[in-house]
Amino acid sequence: NNNFEVAKLFYEKAISSAKEHKFVHEEALACELAGYFYAELRDTKKAMEHFLRAHKKYHEWGAFGKCDCLFKFVERILSLR
Repeated sequence: NNNFEVAKLFYEKAISSAKEHKFVHEEALACELAGYFYAELRDTKKAMEHFLRAHKKYHEWGAFGKCDCLFKFVERILSLR
């Protein structure tokens, strides 16, 4: 569906813009939300790429509690697949 392709493009633009402007917390959030999007599309590989990048950026930002929550969520997703 074309709407999904447009959404993919906007997720990637949000991630790129946050990275370009060095907004670590925004990059983390954009990656996490893209991960949920790809998980809903059942694209586990892309979802994991985004979740791992989000985890890295949350850690870099110092949001260790968020890292733990995201890790637990990803564990749950993997156990359901």
